[in-house]
Amino acid sequence: MAHYFHVSQLSFDAAVKKIRLTETRFSLPAYEFVRRSLDHALQRLGRNEQKKPAHVRGEELLESFRALALQEFGPMAKTVLNDWGISTCTEVGEVVFQLVQHGILGKSETDKIDDFQEIYTFQEAFEIPFLPKAMPTKCQPPFRRSASAKQSPRRRNRKSGSQTGSSKLSD
Repeated sequence: MAHYFHVSQLSFDAAVKKIRLTETRFSLPAYEFVRRSLDHALQRLGRNEQKKPAHVRGEELLESFRALALQEFGPMAKTVLNDWGISTCTEVGEVVFQLVQHGILGKSETDKIDDFQEIYTFQEAFEIPFLPKAMPTKCQPPFRRSASAKQSPRRRNRKSGSQTGSSKLSD
């Protein structure tokens, strides 16, 4: 598989600045986070030590993107990413391909934007892990007394004037 790398003369920051002149949907931190997600993927997959340029598939990048976001932002991950303009896997791919077009990242001849089609939804990835777990079906909700059962028999009898259950002193 051939890898195509059109190396930019621009630094990462300069390239992103240039991209943002025409593409304003994603903030600067979005580009930086996608880049860090790529580094995270390379390290996680053990490909960061290779002499030749390493390749990461779209799905691998998305998994590292999710893991890094959860690690760094926890339950706020979706909110942070949305604030940066990223709310779908496809948008992560769009950021990647903008960086490819400007020579910051390379791609193989088989890489395409469709590799980033919704591998997961952001709700699945960033909300569901923090929802409370459902109670097991064997557990019953706590016992609740009915309104009439809340009074003890002794109290009910006092209201009706009965002396049942109470001791009577004799003269």
